[in-house]
Order: sequence, then C-alpha cells, then structure tokens
Amino acid sequence: MVGSTFANFTILERLAHGGMAEIYLVVDGSGQRSVLRVLLPQYRFDWTHSRRFRTGCEVTSRLNHPNVARCTECGKFRGRRYCILEYVEGANLKECILRNDPQLRANQMKLLTGLAAGLAHIHERGFLHLDFKPENVLISRSYDPKIIDFDLAIPRPATPKKVAKLSGTPTYLAPEQLMRQPVDERADIFAYGLTVYEMLSGKKPITGNTRDEVLQKYADFNQHLKPLRTHVPTIPPVIERVVLKCLEKDVARRYPSMSLVVRDLQS
Repeated sequence: MVGSTFANFTILERLAHGGMAEIYLVVDGSGQRSVLRVLLPQYRFDWTHSRRFRTGCEVTSRLNHPNVARCTECGKFRGRRYCILEYVEGANLKECILRNDPQLRANQMKLLTGLAAGLAHIHERGFLHLDFKPENVLISRSYDPKIIDFDLAIPRPATPKKVAKLSGTPTYLAPEQLMRQPVDERADIFAYGLTVYEMLSGKKPITGNTRDEVLQKYADFNQHLKPLRTHVPTIPPVIERVVLKCLEKDVARRYPSMSLVVRDLQS
C-alpha cells in the first residue's frame, strides 16, 4: 500500500503490523502527517474483530485530551474499516523501558501525571480502557505521554460489572479481571500502577505468561511486590505511596478514582 492513496491520504510508510490492524504514516493534501490504522483484510467479514475495531475508533473519537492520541476521522474505505489518528513522533513506552531511556527518570513527574490525567479523562468521558500497558502509550519527543488503542474499551459502569470475555495481557490485568469478577475504573488504576512501576524501576512487579501463572503470584502478591525504593533508592516518597496505593490487591483499598491519583501526584 505504500505510495498509494487511501481515503484522500497518501501512504508514506508502514509503521507497524499488529494482530488486527496495519498502521501507516500518511499525509493529506496540505502536507499534514497522520497515522492510518486499517483493519486487516482477513477480518473484513469477521464480526468480532470488525466490531472491536469499530468500538476502538468510536471511543477514541469521543476523547479530547493532550495525553490521549486524537482521532480525527474514522469510517470505511473500499470496504475496509479505518481511522486517522494524531501522529506522535517517538517510541512507545515499552521500547523506552527496554532501552533504559534515562529521560524516563528525568521526566517522571510529567509522565506520571500525564498518564493519570489521560486515564482520568477517559473515565470522565464514560469509558474504561481495560488494556492499559506500556505498549499502549506513545512517548513524544518532548516526553509527553499519549494513550492509544481502545479496542477493548467498554462503557464505564455505574457499579462494578463483569466483562463478558477476558482480554488483554495477563501481566497488566488487575486481579479482579483475572478472577473474572466485576470491574470498574479501579481495574485501569491497577494497570496504571503496574505500568508506572515498570517505567520507574525497569522491572514488572508480577511476571507470567498465562492467566493461571499470574493468578498464582497474585495469591502472594505482597511477597512479590517489592517497594520501588528497593530498585530505585532515590524515588520520591510521594511517588512510591501513590504507586503502591494503585497496586493494592484489595479493590476497596485502592484509589477509587484516577482524579485522586492526579491530586496526590501534584501535591
């Protein structure tokens, strides 16, 4: 597709090939660069994948926050679902962690508060992300975080709700998700804690390749979860307190809303 035109955009290069979609860098007639995300052709008539892709596009289009990648257009072109997203020049957070980028530490407050504010906005707009992890955070050249990938998002329930199907990466899911219990925004808050713990320390608090393996470690979570100062002695106490409160295994002891995380980080 490189060099061709898609929905009035010229495709410059392919950026990624995911499990459900291809990602391209595109340019419009005015020279503005954007990202084209298009459903893979083999899923064109697959109801599950098509619905999930459409949901992600619709949710993203309803969000408007500097720490969430903007969706400027979505629809169908020649029978293929697509969306046009804000182009963020930079790597994703997982790549930054793996290369031990020193700027993550230098910009830790900007990153932590930006991610918390972005998730708070998502919740305030009436959605749960439910797939928050380092791969779904883009880091701009100025180290501003941008949350992406809302394919697994659901409407935010008034009371905790059981999700029909378990999806997402096991090591970034809250215990209640893995145990198939009802969830609310506190599942995203736990995922935030997991993500920023890894960002700050370079290590996951919990590892495992399967749901059962991760669940077994959650049974002794307090033994597995080491204070951030164990890995980073210079971590400010306020950051450690916030992260560990996000990572409370007991939902009732966790932060009840992301806005309180923002408040405590800014205190």
